[in-house]
Amino acid sequence: MSNKSDTKLQAPAVPASGIKKFWADFSESRLAVFALAVFSTILFIAIFAPWISPTNPYDLSSVDIMNSRLPPGTEDFAGNVYWLGTDGAGRDMLSSIFYGLRVSLGVGAFSGIVAMAIGATIGLAAAYFGGQLETIIMRIVDIQLSFPSILMALIILAIFGKGVDKTIIALGTVRWAY
Repeated sequence: MSNKSDTKLQAPAVPASGIKKFWADFSESRLAVFALAVFSTILFIAIFAPWISPTNPYDLSSVDIMNSRLPPGTEDFAGNVYWLGTDGAGRDMLSSIFYGLRVSLGVGAFSGIVAMAIGATIGLAAAYFGGQLETIIMRIVDIQLSFPSILMALIILAIFGKGVDKTIIALGTVRWAY
């Protein structure tokens, strides 16, 4: 008789998928999870602004000049409470912030996409052709990085003019080197 011990064969551990591993690493940081919750809340408010804001700041029929410059927490004659007060035109500041989030997040996202497209194109050209072209591109990047990006964006906006589309282009063109 042999003394073979009864050992159970265990299946090898299945490696976690990329998303599960990322979430496991990400959720270790309380600060990262808190920041994700704050960003998700801001994104939720921006997307659902028409349904959760007390008033529509762009609806001129609901604006009353008698409600201009009300302090925070004031209730008007119609029973509307302005939690953050009103501006000079009588628009609810809380609703203006909710609607303004949409523009701010859109500009941030699209200027990031523009910067990524410009940076990837120029970076790939420098890597593919190399040599003297790479040196020239790197000197241009060094010159751009030596100026404050907000100053460069303001100069570009002064040249192009006003508008959300021009703001996206200006921010995207000054951020491609980062």
